[in-house]
Amino acid sequence: MEKNLISTRWFPTCDFSARSDVLADNVFRDFDQQAEQLVGHDQSYLQLTPGAFRGRFLSAFFGEDVAIHMEHCNQALEQEVVGSTDHFTFGVTLSEGGNFLVNGRQISGAEVFVLPPTGNLHVISPLNGAIMAIAIKRDLFLRQLSLAPVVLDWLEGLKGTVGYLSARRVARRIREDAIAAIEGVAPNKTLAPAALVGTALAASIASKFSLELGNVMAEGSFVRSHAYDRYQQCRTWLHSSTNTLDDSAKISGAAHASKRSVEQAFSSNVSMGPLTYLRILRLHEIKRKLSKRSCLDHSIGDIAAEHGFWDWSRFSQHYRRHFGELPSATRQNQTGNI
Repeated sequence: MEKNLISTRWFPTCDFSARSDVLADNVFRDFDQQAEQLVGHDQSYLQLTPGAFRGRFLSAFFGEDVAIHMEHCNQALEQEVVGSTDHFTFGVTLSEGGNFLVNGRQISGAEVFVLPPTGNLHVISPLNGAIMAIAIKRDLFLRQLSLAPVVLDWLEGLKGTVGYLSARRVARRIREDAIAAIEGVAPNKTLAPAALVGTALAASIASKFSLELGNVMAEGSFVRSHAYDRYQQCRTWLHSSTNTLDDSAKISGAAHASKRSVEQAFSSNVSMGPLTYLRILRLHEIKRKLSKRSCLDHSIGDIAAEHGFWDWSRFSQHYRRHFGELPSATRQNQTGNI
């Protein structure tokens, strides 16, 4: 495994993972394959920064009710997640560097975010970002004896929206307890069964929320910025109309907003303009088609033209710069897997 994919502070060693029956630990060179690893959730990625993708995704399963997921990506990503139908998912960052954006809000190492069942999560992760998510079955978490009524009311009040707890001590302890849970089911130890360790982790998180919620400000659906709402509006429109837009005026017109406000909305959320975002979106659609067996009969040029790239030389340059390989290499990888 490549050294730059391993967080020496939080991720266990690859040797440890290989010897543990409860861990699934893999390195990925394809962001779509990595996005599929978040068991029980619906997740998709859009790579925002140029270069070959390298990532690591580790999952620890403690019976059927509790799971820990840790991921690292060398590229900045836009991630969309739909929460499990019957789990609360508690998230903390593992990176030392840049902040994450979660539903338009900056999240640092001092905060915990909570994705309720079937909730919607929109994440912008920085370069070399690492994050941890702990999924706990709803019924198991809500019946914890240490769960204070105020926490129960707060969780029930989320109703599909993401909740936030700004408490550095809680975020730190959640990270430490999750790693302790992973180490507690090491193959060379004779400790409690994995399911029991998972239950203990759920009880620990419930108690920490109960102790801290009265001392800090917890937020449910916080007041989002106009820039984030405008970005989401334009982004949704771009995802459904990628072949009909070719300039900023059309994009701002579709959003019924000024060109400047649209540019600002994209800049503040994904650090690029709407036309650059549109080009990246189109490149992703082409890459996914080149990776499908059902599209092998279509030439690369025809697929590129379908998504607005008529100049082969410029298309190849954009594709190689963003994904770190030529479109022909993407197709060759697919045909080699048949």
